[in-house]
Amino acid sequence: MPEVIASLHDLKKQVFQLKNKKNKLGSQMIPAGQSDLRQAFYAHKKEAKKISGICSYLLLFYAAECGLKSIYLKGNNLSKTDKIQNQALLSKDGHNLDRWIKELKISANQVGATPHFHLAKGGSSLDIEKAHQVWRYGIKIKPEDEKKLVEWLKNVCNYIEENINR
Repeated sequence: MPEVIASLHDLKKQVFQLKNKKNKLGSQMIPAGQSDLRQAFYAHKKEAKKISGICSYLLLFYAAECGLKSIYLKGNNLSKTDKIQNQALLSKDGHNLDRWIKELKISANQVGATPHFHLAKGGSSLDIEKAHQVWRYGIKIKPEDEKKLVEWLKNVCNYIEENINR
């Protein structure tokens, strides 16, 4: 009987490891190269100009994210995002534009202070990293905050445009 219990315990352990491995493989980011990110920056920025409203803002957000990551890779002589040592930059802080701005040592004088915003209903104060979720899901932002967010994103994209090919 002890052998059966030990065997079941080992089997349970193996199943857990397989499930954990599957989850890790399925949740891994696809590595992007410097030129991929640069091309995505220009594509998202171009398309954002063709439309208006939250779809435009979402594309502008992703343009900024791709551009900042491209500049980061180039400045750190990295070929792809999977070469970034600090994986928190890609997982936990992947959409945190403020964190990328700080990593690249871009001053507020160059792009403006990173804005916070409030939802139209509920009024919670949120950081820039949540903006893409709010726009993606169609949740309303206070209009004056949204205007500040979009202006800041445009400033960031202008900075990127000036520095992405250096």
